[in-house]
Amino acid sequence: MTNQLHTIIRPGDAGADAPFAFAQPKGLALGATAITAHPAGQANADELVRAAWDSGVRYYDTAPMYGGGRSEELLGEALRHYPRDAFTLSSKVGRLVRRDEPILPLESELWRYDFSRDGIRRSVDESLTRLGTDRLDLAYIHDPDAFIRVALTESHSALEELRDEGVIGGIGVGITHADTLAKFIDLVDLDAVLLAGRLSLVDGEAADRVLPLAAERGVAVVIASALHAGLVDGRDSGTFHYMPTPPEIVERVARIRVLCDRYGVPIGAAALQFVLALPEVSMVLTGTADAAQWAENLAWSRIPIPAELWTELDDAGLLSLPLPRALAG
Repeated sequence: MTNQLHTIIRPGDAGADAPFAFAQPKGLALGATAITAHPAGQANADELVRAAWDSGVRYYDTAPMYGGGRSEELLGEALRHYPRDAFTLSSKVGRLVRRDEPILPLESELWRYDFSRDGIRRSVDESLTRLGTDRLDLAYIHDPDAFIRVALTESHSALEELRDEGVIGGIGVGITHADTLAKFIDLVDLDAVLLAGRLSLVDGEAADRVLPLAAERGVAVVIASALHAGLVDGRDSGTFHYMPTPPEIVERVARIRVLCDRYGVPIGAAALQFVLALPEVSMVLTGTADAAQWAENLAWSRIPIPAELWTELDDAGLLSLPLPRALAG
């Protein structure tokens, strides 16, 4: 997989051995994590997808976990207005929308874990119904940290069956821990991985193992949480990887913001463009809640940033990774 493969290979078109590819060039893509809480419901989802589509986005991601299936319903209805063959659609497996089952530890009143073969097949079937489509272009095994053995065996083999049947086009893993993700890339055949928060302006944990291993195996890398749920762009500084933000991260973000302000550059722009400049990254998912937030993120991804700012950030030791060549000027 390289960033030059932009034409989607649809399930059933070329067999299980065909390479997976996204339907858009490298850039921002739309994650439907935040749309379920918006009071305008479907009207907001329609407006958001329209704004993303008009700006060139052709990759959309969701999951049964988001709003107990509501994200899939909203996104599916919004995408109904666009040619199905023109975009890449991904969802996730490993969590089933809860019916009347008892709630177990670590589970939610909205969903329950199930990484078994039957659970994976049921998950995909229910996602297709909520999305109103006949296929997923990419299915990620979602946060399998506590279920690694069954995910590596039953979950992955079930997705291989579904890929052979033409129900899905590619197999991935979506996770928040770089070491676990590297294990999956090493042990099973994957088309793409989705990593949240471990490759960003302030966190380079994935660089040493995930990026070189993914490049070696030809696995596309999708990055989420580049803004760390508002920590980096100033909307919320309370959590970092779902935990209280360490003081050193708060200080680092503050120092980066001072330099960005000196150059008149929004810190959110630096955060998004830093990740987009990494050659191993195929897509950056942004979980925007509405069209206005999407427009802001899009503008951040395109605003000119002086090479001198990147040099100052690098010289000050504030970047999580060596300065990408594309930003060095």
